[in-house]
Amino acid sequence: MAQTPKRSQLETTLAYMTVAVILSSILAILTTLVLALFEVEQIAPIIVQLPLVGLPIGFILFMALLVVTVVRKSRENRG
Repeated sequence: MAQTPKRSQLETTLAYMTVAVILSSILAILTTLVLALFEVEQIAPIIVQLPLVGLPIGFILFMALLVVTVVRKSRENRG
């Protein structure tokens, strides 16, 4: 039988954080586009600036998740 590898709590947390940050940034982009389509004059600055911060943070979290996963897999293959 094939065993499913156990993920560490760190990997699970990084995965959920990555998805949450990137998804909220994409939703902020879509919200900004829809509000601009309907010519709303007052768009909250946090909605406009969230993707400028969120997408790089999401990328960094994704790279951290990749490093943690590669380290775990290399340890599993060694022993």
